[in-house]
Amino acid sequence: MNPKQKLYDVYVSYPPGADRERINSCLYDNLKTAEADDLVQALAERPQAIIAENCTQEERENAQYYFNYLGLDVIVRQSLELVPNSSQLPEEEVPEIKQCPVCMSIIEDAREPNCKVCDFQFATANPQTINRKRIEWQEKLAFEHKKQAEIAQKLKQDQEREEKLLRKQIRAELEEKLRHELGKNPDLITLVAKRKMILIGISAFLAMIFLVGIGYLAAKYL
Repeated sequence: MNPKQKLYDVYVSYPPGADRERINSCLYDNLKTAEADDLVQALAERPQAIIAENCTQEERENAQYYFNYLGLDVIVRQSLELVPNSSQLPEEEVPEIKQCPVCMSIIEDAREPNCKVCDFQFATANPQTINRKRIEWQEKLAFEHKKQAEIAQKLKQDQEREEKLLRKQIRAELEEKLRHELGKNPDLITLVAKRKMILIGISAFLAMIFLVGIGYLAAKYL
């Protein structure tokens, strides 16, 4: 790992005024039961719960998008591992990354008028607008997740349908090849004909035994 690479700690919290029961239900639907239990318990005990430490930028982004999709606010702080004399810093002085209040993406340049991810205009920021835009963003993520799942399902069905047609085609080609080989080899035709006659003879013999048995039983009991 590059020693100069920035590492991050990722925290989550309930959005202000959010339906916590709905979010908890979503957590249980998408996480393992033990993981959901731990996270719900941690959020019940404190306003913010840490979900990942010393993350790379890619890991931080993955966690951020995923837990934001689950309805939680995601807070990112620079890992104390890379902060000089971090053991000397009070907890409230832990460096915190500036984030978009809607999608929680990191704002690289504080002079930017809007978020590069969700296009939220920072000049319009107020509690009502932020709450509405956050809901719109979460619903957009949910819709995209559903769309991707439906696309994946359709691709799977198309692949299964193509495989079924391919199998049917291969069976037809093998049968045609067999007929062609039988046409070229009289001995094979004779063999197939003999086997067919033997099967017919066995069937007729069994049918005769069955009819004789029925006649015997009828004569005995009538």
